[in-house]
Amino acid sequence: MSVAPATKAPPSRDTSLSFGARHWSIIGIEGLLIWLAAGAQVHGLNVITPTLSAEYGIDNNTLLAWATPAALGGVLGGYVVAKTCERKGARLNILASLLVCGLAFGLIGVLGGTIPGFFAMFFLVNFFGSGFGYVGGLNLISNWFPRKKNLALGFVTMGQTMSTAMFVPILAWALGLFGVKGGFWFMAAIMFVMIPIVYFFVRDYPEQYGRTPDNLPMTPEQIEASRTSVTTARPSFSTRQLLKMKDVWLIALGSGGVYIMLTGMLSQMVPRQIAMGIEQGQAITNLSIAAFIGVPGAFIWGWLGQRFSSRNILLVYTSWWMTAILINTFFALNPVTLWISLIMIGFSFGGATSLTTSIVADKFKRSDFVGAFGVIQPLQGCLRSCSFAILAFGIANLGGYTGAYSLLLGIGVLTFILFFLVKPAPISQDELETDVAVEAAAV
Repeated sequence: MSVAPATKAPPSRDTSLSFGARHWSIIGIEGLLIWLAAGAQVHGLNVITPTLSAEYGIDNNTLLAWATPAALGGVLGGYVVAKTCERKGARLNILASLLVCGLAFGLIGVLGGTIPGFFAMFFLVNFFGSGFGYVGGLNLISNWFPRKKNLALGFVTMGQTMSTAMFVPILAWALGLFGVKGGFWFMAAIMFVMIPIVYFFVRDYPEQYGRTPDNLPMTPEQIEASRTSVTTARPSFSTRQLLKMKDVWLIALGSGGVYIMLTGMLSQMVPRQIAMGIEQGQAITNLSIAAFIGVPGAFIWGWLGQRFSSRNILLVYTSWWMTAILINTFFALNPVTLWISLIMIGFSFGGATSLTTSIVADKFKRSDFVGAFGVIQPLQGCLRSCSFAILAFGIANLGGYTGAYSLLLGIGVLTFILFFLVKPAPISQDELETDVAVEAAAV
């Protein structure tokens, strides 16, 4: 059976949720993966550094400062894992990354009593956490949902939002029950449990299960043609070519700005409230409540990105963040405005990953996504890893959290400008034609 030639088409604005069981399982598994990755790399710092500080007598700010270069592991991991995904596929990389990240996270409690030990283990956690959660996992979503990635990511990032609500209290509970040397292994065990789940229930492309991208109606011949196309495709761009593209830099730097705001606020929400006189237990509860309220926000940002384009909604999203930071910085001493800021922050958790990933998928076809993301994500990560140093500098030299959060507000302004300069159209219409069989089925 012949397959119609590909036609040029803009990203789909279809917001229907007509996914099959296999597609929903991929969404659920990646939701769990990103729950673990976000918790291990970012949210867990709310209790990791204070716990290690209390147990081993190391200054908390010193640990926080060393978390900055250690977070560069995620930068290196983003590029390395993306390249191996191009060659070996996302599934194999997810399996290997889960194993090593779990070992490193468990060992934080054992080796975190020294700066070198903490740095080495947290570096590995960031490297391989990015590998399974933010590169391999998001590559899966791009492979399975090339036309409806915003909608899929809206559900996936509910897992990231739930990480804020649940990872911190679960880790705090485990540390209290099993102690510092044993508590970290509890979360590592969850990573290990995910290994057989991924092995048995995940494939790189839906066609390998006899399913179709986005669950579009296709004949068996079209599915086979699409499977052959995606499994034999070669990247259209080299790393050097990608680095010469203006929009690649604008997206990377803008995404980095989003993550500086998110990571900066999120990693210190509990210490920030404690500094305001709120008990630690209540501060953790407030963080969890805000995150639960924000769970629907993850889908809403994804739906808006699908309906109005990722780039346009990123402008709205950045403005939302700036407003939340402004309220939390200058008006948080009032309980009402404090909760307004916490709800706005919680509502924003999932949008960062959803929108900054989808804008890359809007620009690049399915076979080129992981290569482009492997360049953009490390550049983004370089900026994101600076969030800890920015916080430490602002807290120490600019009058505490007010000065530190004012820096985040300025970064928000720059982020808005960067996304405003991104061209809404794909990088190249000729290069961004969707896979032959997928386009034929969509007609």
